[in-house]
Amino acid sequence: MESMRINSGFTLVEMLVVVAILLILSTAGLSNFIFSIVKSHDTQRKQDLATIVKGIEAFVNDFGSYPDGDAAGRMVACDDDNSGLVACNFGGSMKAYFGGTAQTYLSRLPADPVPGQVYFYEKTASGFNLYASLENANDPGIKTGLSTSCGTGITCNYQLTRP
Repeated sequence: MESMRINSGFTLVEMLVVVAILLILSTAGLSNFIFSIVKSHDTQRKQDLATIVKGIEAFVNDFGSYPDGDAAGRMVACDDDNSGLVACNFGGSMKAYFGGTAQTYLSRLPADPVPGQVYFYEKTASGFNLYASLENANDPGIKTGLSTSCGTGITCNYQLTRP
């Protein structure tokens, strides 16, 4: 009597092909996910700088000039206790006394979404510059040749200039 052999299951080659296809698909999905996080951070940075501009404009409406900047790239535009303007910390509030009354220009001065990276403010002769470091090297707003530091070992590559 001849024995019948029943093959059930997959061959080793079929399993390797399936695993290879799954690896390719998961790698593509992961890279798309990481790229979407990078784009999200850069969008947040651009929105943050636009918010900071609004706070600075409100400050200028009261004080008549742009705030000075310190060596760390912070605006000298905060005064919590009516004792004089000091540097504002990104992530804190932007409040100052004007005419004896406390004014809140920004309840929260935005900070860079990535720990270790910072925004940088610089007063110019006719306005100011705000700097950030974008993660997407293909962003059309990237500027080369900037030397401003946006964190330890991080060179800024995005600049917003007013006026």
